[in-house]
Amino acid sequence: MIFLRTGLGLNGTTSVPGEKQPEVPEKESLKKEPMNCPNEYHELKTNHLDVQDLHPAMTKEMITIFRQKGTDYQNWINYPDDKDCRRPCIVSPSTLKMDELIRPSDDRNQWDAYFNALVDAPEEIGDPRPLDLPRGLDYHKLYLRKLGTEKDGSLGWNKYHGRVAHTAIFADNNVRLDGPQWSQIAQAHYQDFFDIDSLKYVFRMTVVNEETHTFVAKVLYPRYGIELAGDCQLRPWLYDTDDYREIMGTPLGKAVGALVLGAFPRGTRRVIQILTWQFDGDLQMRFDISRIPSAKNN
Repeated sequence: MIFLRTGLGLNGTTSVPGEKQPEVPEKESLKKEPMNCPNEYHELKTNHLDVQDLHPAMTKEMITIFRQKGTDYQNWINYPDDKDCRRPCIVSPSTLKMDELIRPSDDRNQWDAYFNALVDAPEEIGDPRPLDLPRGLDYHKLYLRKLGTEKDGSLGWNKYHGRVAHTAIFADNNVRLDGPQWSQIAQAHYQDFFDIDSLKYVFRMTVVNEETHTFVAKVLYPRYGIELAGDCQLRPWLYDTDDYREIMGTPLGKAVGALVLGAFPRGTRRVIQILTWQFDGDLQMRFDISRIPSAKNN
């Protein structure tokens, strides 16, 4: 068995990505190649077709809200205070540690780790080497769950499914967990193994969040005459454009924005671009994080 660095293992031993490991309970491989042309985004060009027909589930008012919220997150991330922002930042720095989830002082706050192992890279990203991501069993995969109360008063599971490798956080799939909570747990998971200053990428794999998926597949791609399911390209959405701000204003975009705000001092890092592609017809997303040029020494 492989254990969290927090000492989750029954024998008290720990393992970190990069070490050779014994047999793992779940075998994953890179046998399947994605349908996109991975990591070729620098050659992509799109032709704007000005398609205005919107999906019935996505009104112009909703898109305007996405753009406004994305602009808020862009500005909150950029500026160390709120003087240049439309409204005060709603995200505070996160100090959550993995040990506080696994072994809290109050047992009622405990999360159950029901999968905890080193595995391969997600097959959805294709060849990890162009991003300087590792190959082999260098990705720590963790499933956490905790019972919570639904709006109707019934009990349901809050779940975190993710993996981390040096420079990258992966949300394996979008199970039921709100954005702010996901961002804090994902940050704590990464920091259990690596210095947060090394983080460069946040992947949202196999997107099932309805608002985010509908916006990208039924509004953003058709805007450029593209159909997500049949597209074979890695699509870049560049910083400080309407497309970028709209993505950042979707639920998954806001969650990544909250992670950046929780992990780094404001005005030192930003999401410089967002990449989207499809794997087996499912939407995949990558958010690239970089230092803000004026904050090189931070």
